[in-house]
Amino acid sequence: MASPFDLLVDVIHSTTLDSWKERNDKALAALFGTRYAKRAERSVTLRAPDMKGSDAGVPYAAYIHPSNADAGAYGMCFVIFPVEGAPCLVAMGIGTQGLAPDETILGRPGHARKIQAICTC
Repeated sequence: MASPFDLLVDVIHSTTLDSWKERNDKALAALFGTRYAKRAERSVTLRAPDMKGSDAGVPYAAYIHPSNADAGAYGMCFVIFPVEGAPCLVAMGIGTQGLAPDETILGRPGHARKIQAICTC
């Protein structure tokens, strides 16, 4: 049986921007009701704008807290930057609002250890 993380790993290892938003939507949805309780679905939202055309900006998928606005600055996130022809760049970001909104999360014991564990995968 496939892990609920398989779709997310497939997104990260993909080398194309085809169906970028749809693939991220499916990966996020697969986590809830299997790995995490369905009610936890309200704890994260996806911002993965369709980036088409040469001047559309940098494509990305940010998994963020739903208290963030639908556009503009956001706080701490798990973010994926796709690269055409290569696997994606994965990062944990403090967000575009700076450190202050997330200092309680980032200052919790064990946070650095968890990030290091993600980086070694």
